[in-house]
Amino acid sequence: MKAVNMYDYLVIGAYFLFMLGIGLYFMRINKTGKEYFAGGNMIPWWVSGMTLYMANFSAWTFTGAAGFAYATGWFAILYFCVWSVSYYVGSQLTAAKWRRTRSISPVEYTNTRFNFTTQQFLSIVIATNFTLSAGVQLAATCKLLAPVMGLDISMVTLVTGIVILAYTFMGGLWAVSITDVVQGVILLSITFIVMPLALGLVGSPADLIAALPPLSFDHTYNGVHYTEHWLISIFLIMSLGTAAGGAQRFYSVKDEKDAKRVGKLAGGLFLTVPLVFGVPPLVAKVIWPDLSQVEFFQPYVGSNPQDLVFIGLCLKLLPNGLIGVFLAAMLAATMSTLSSVYNMVSSILSRDIYQGWIRPETTDEGLLKVGRLFSVAIGLTVTGLAVFFVNSQFGIFNLMQAFFTLLNIPVVVPVAFGLLLRRVPKWSAVGSIAWGLIVGLTTRYVLGWDIGPQVYLAFVMSFGIFASSPWTGKLYRERKGVLALLSIAITLLTGLLFANTRTSNPMEVSAEAQLLLGWLSAVVLGLSLFGFAKLFASDSEEQRKVIEEFFKKLDTPVDVAKEVFAAGKKQISTFPLVGSTTVVMGLLVSLIFFTDVPEDEVPILAVMVVIMIVFGALMWYFGKKSEIRTAAQYEQSS
Repeated sequence: MKAVNMYDYLVIGAYFLFMLGIGLYFMRINKTGKEYFAGGNMIPWWVSGMTLYMANFSAWTFTGAAGFAYATGWFAILYFCVWSVSYYVGSQLTAAKWRRTRSISPVEYTNTRFNFTTQQFLSIVIATNFTLSAGVQLAATCKLLAPVMGLDISMVTLVTGIVILAYTFMGGLWAVSITDVVQGVILLSITFIVMPLALGLVGSPADLIAALPPLSFDHTYNGVHYTEHWLISIFLIMSLGTAAGGAQRFYSVKDEKDAKRVGKLAGGLFLTVPLVFGVPPLVAKVIWPDLSQVEFFQPYVGSNPQDLVFIGLCLKLLPNGLIGVFLAAMLAATMSTLSSVYNMVSSILSRDIYQGWIRPETTDEGLLKVGRLFSVAIGLTVTGLAVFFVNSQFGIFNLMQAFFTLLNIPVVVPVAFGLLLRRVPKWSAVGSIAWGLIVGLTTRYVLGWDIGPQVYLAFVMSFGIFASSPWTGKLYRERKGVLALLSIAITLLTGLLFANTRTSNPMEVSAEAQLLLGWLSAVVLGLSLFGFAKLFASDSEEQRKVIEEFFKKLDTPVDVAKEVFAAGKKQISTFPLVGSTTVVMGLLVSLIFFTDVPEDEVPILAVMVVIMIVFGALMWYFGKKSEIRTAAQYEQSS
């Protein structure tokens, strides 16, 4: 295997400079909070779709997910296949409605649809969820790059975190979106080269299929049990999560039609995931069945060496220079995810908590300043979490699954279904979040359930109290005795379920304490139903009218001429910028030809250079043509 050399470091350094340059370029555009957090509703749909795609990748995809694929084989390929279907389904469910909320924060609409308490509760849970996940993703990057590049892991964490923070701080959503497109081109270019090269090590797809064990739906990975129920739970979370977590991508474009295009593009791009991210780890399983016998992996035996199989293949297959491009692609993926998190979480903290709670009189210009300060705070927090997570023995993949499956269901149920169900009262979301968190924590961390059943019950309970809230509110007003019996029934049923489904003891407490905690959770669920029903019944006629007005807004199409192109706004050209940046990156990679490149590696380099230059040139050409059309549309709407 090759080692990283000077050419690889030059590529990574040039890449960092490009990202900072894009942040500086868009810094002049952001004059208000709406432009910083929602791109002024002028983000092109194809840019937003690529951003939605790229926001789901980080070095975790090349490390934790690759290690999981190495260990579980075809089961992981099914996991990757779930991504495309779930993103398409979820986006088509609510994309148009998100655009019609006219929001600049994913939970801003909840203040009108539900109430102020719901908005603040959701703000805290969502911000916590994404910040923890971002820490895992940055840790995955550092865990991979530090040993490969021979650098101190703390220094890698610090430098990467500062660069991501810098261009997000300066450029806002515009910088995040444009860098995502450039990063997407680099990521797809290099992975589409690695995949066929890796496949060539085993012969053909048929040879790979023959060499691998058959599909199994029962795997234990680093102490965590994964079955087909986990796959179903991932589909459920990702479908609803797209409806909620992808909100920023949907409301930052011009209109509903573009919002739906965003989801369709992301769903189509996710079809690449099983091939480019799934096949190489399967090849590694065939050629390296025992990693402890391979020199490259020996220093990492005992600390999840399978997380490094993707980089091991790249060091084996790629020439120097392209190794640097691959490392830049991993940085690109992580930068994409983290910059999206920084911008989204800062929008929640500044718009929903600071302006919504602490200083309601904050102007839009003041919101921009506050948002940038929150971006800095989030970036520093994520960097600190990454240092902690990188030393965890739980494993990068398992850490991500823990946060993803625990915190997403309580959030996505009220956020997604709040756009669809009109009759649920204002307090319904608080009840849904509370029940989802209680059930998730109890089943997973007290009773030791597998992830799939944990997600099933959390969804059933969270959605159940949410959807039934009009009915339980009516029972509180008219038939409190029936409601009391229902509360007792829920306590007994959930208590018996918890008492008879203890599969392990993750908290390392006595069986008696485990049983007591299970029953305590059941009692809390039962009693809280009565308390929440009282809140559900408290909706006044005035509050119901506010909800009716909210849904009238959702039923009203966006008037692009009045709402977007007003006040002299113009579509900002992005194709030429992305295209020229991609061409320059391709030309920089081509400088490797002036070095002593082995003859058998020339075709690989040539393919990469051609892809980047041709793709960039086409984007520049069509971008110039689109500028003319956009200018004509603007003149017509003025």
